[in-house]
Amino acid sequence: MSKSSSASGAGTLLASRYAASFIDVASQAGVLETIYRDISELQAALADSAELRSLVRSPVYGAKRQAEVMAEISHAGKFHSITANFLSVLAANRRLNALDAIIRAFYLELAKRQGEVEAQVRTAHPLTAEQETRLSKELAAKTGQSVRLVIDVDESLLGGMVVTIGSQMIDDSLKTKLSRLQKAMMSNSHPHTVSLKEVG
Repeated sequence: MSKSSSASGAGTLLASRYAASFIDVASQAGVLETIYRDISELQAALADSAELRSLVRSPVYGAKRQAEVMAEISHAGKFHSITANFLSVLAANRRLNALDAIIRAFYLELAKRQGEVEAQVRTAHPLTAEQETRLSKELAAKTGQSVRLVIDVDESLLGGMVVTIGSQMIDDSLKTKLSRLQKAMMSNSHPHTVSLKEVG
């Protein structure tokens, strides 16, 4: 195993431990739904602010400054004290650089405990609430389990979406379909097999 692979594995394990401990404390206090909301809001804030992403990921910022910003975010978002304390501990331990991984581990651990599977969805455009509900039901029918969607908007897909559940990937993006069409058109072995269905 390479050093990078080893470091990645150690980072994933660390993130999982932090996430599990966080969930354990919240579960014992009976506030899982509340901290789920907190983490969702925190994830949205990270997605919306390049400045915030820089602050949590860069070693340039000291633990004190990181803790101050986390306290400000917790106050502004009216986070539960358990969430606020958790973020404070991450800042004090210089672990905010692993926050993205910890958030992913949080969702995975919570889904596992609730008998759900997580579906990573990359979509070219934001989904409506109705589309999310329909997609969840379709994936639940295919997997036989309750499905929780984690949606990431990726405009490079052009259209459609890519869904990953565990090791299974369903690529229904326009980008991939166009790529397949281009390869088919350039192929000399089967010049007449190109169908408009390739981009439908």
